[in-house]
Amino acid sequence: MRGTTFLSLSVAAAALVHVPVAAQSLPDTAPAIPRDDPEYEIDPTRIGPFDVTVGVRASTQYDSNLYALPDNEIDDVVFELSPFVTAAIDNGKSRFEVGTQSVVRRHADQTAEDSEAARFFGDFTWTPVEGESLGFGAQFERAIEDRGDPEARNVLAPGPREIDILSGNAHYRRERGRILLDLRADVAKYDARSVVDDNRDFSSYSGSATVGFQVAGSVFVTATGFANRRDFRLETDLAGLERNSTTWGGRAGLSFAPGGLVEGAISAGVFRFEPDESTFDDRTGLSLAANVTYRPQRRTALTLSGSSGDVATFRNGATGRTDTTIRLTWQQEIRHNLYSSLSAGYRRSRFRGTGIEQETAIVRGELEFLVSRHLSVVADASYGDRQSDLLSEEFDRFRGGIGLRLRY
Repeated sequence: MRGTTFLSLSVAAAALVHVPVAAQSLPDTAPAIPRDDPEYEIDPTRIGPFDVTVGVRASTQYDSNLYALPDNEIDDVVFELSPFVTAAIDNGKSRFEVGTQSVVRRHADQTAEDSEAARFFGDFTWTPVEGESLGFGAQFERAIEDRGDPEARNVLAPGPREIDILSGNAHYRRERGRILLDLRADVAKYDARSVVDDNRDFSSYSGSATVGFQVAGSVFVTATGFANRRDFRLETDLAGLERNSTTWGGRAGLSFAPGGLVEGAISAGVFRFEPDESTFDDRTGLSLAANVTYRPQRRTALTLSGSSGDVATFRNGATGRTDTTIRLTWQQEIRHNLYSSLSAGYRRSRFRGTGIEQETAIVRGELEFLVSRHLSVVADASYGDRQSDLLSEEFDRFRGGIGLRLRY
């Protein structure tokens, strides 16, 4: 399934998401709620032909189980600083945007876990007519693996795993009349920086095509075909077995155009996993892709997101891995300067050929108070619990903290 390998990384750089630099409001606790209060909107700074937005996020957080251990947990206080800058040129029919963001993390006691994540990106989108667009993007990211990931490093001393990710994409979308056409191609190279992690280095090549037919208003019935090729740097494992594989499949579903009561897309179908190793069996499984937002009123948004499919695995003895994730998020504008977000999520990871299964549940809440159009105060808390067929992989963890967000 395209993209799930990267998305399974709960990295410190997960916050490295670029934001359009058109006039925007400060809070990002509840991004699905439309902003219409000019008191809290900011305009980017004009520098030559570019509209530039800069900002920084600073936070202090308590982590009750820093290393995601099943017992004898080690807690710590984590300090995080995340500056960012974006610049864009937009003439209506074309838009070019570049940006960078870093996440510097420091620990009060466990300084071996200190890390620096970074992301650099560039995007170009051409919209010759309304309802039709062509785009290209590229990015480089230094990601930091979270200790709670399904296959995270379980040795404490070296610190968290660092992974360099170089990726690019091209996409075309046409939504005119009653026909929807969406084409996308992606390529990514994953490079774990430590030499002991050479078995985790691989390249991924994927593509998808979606065709839709309008059945009512903003609703399209869709059919999607997709394929992914995964080539590992070390093509065989220690037993001499091939590691490369191809996954393909199809889904059917619904797509909802932006601007209505419901927007987003949801589809379900099957995937076919075909390993290069002749002694491994091909496998068919459920493919799911969902990201749908429902707005019952102007100040409320409910988002359902989920996925299911084959992802890369590095576990000894595993012939494959299937992840299923689902998350429900409730975003609310409590007052004109107070926003909240509450989410509940679930992930199941199955390691084929080993009989091992992990199940993780997490709840998270966040509250953001806007002091001014440039400054907000944030408080957040989360609790996660993982169950596994291996007792050494079970853990629970509480995280909570406060922070400031600045944007100009």
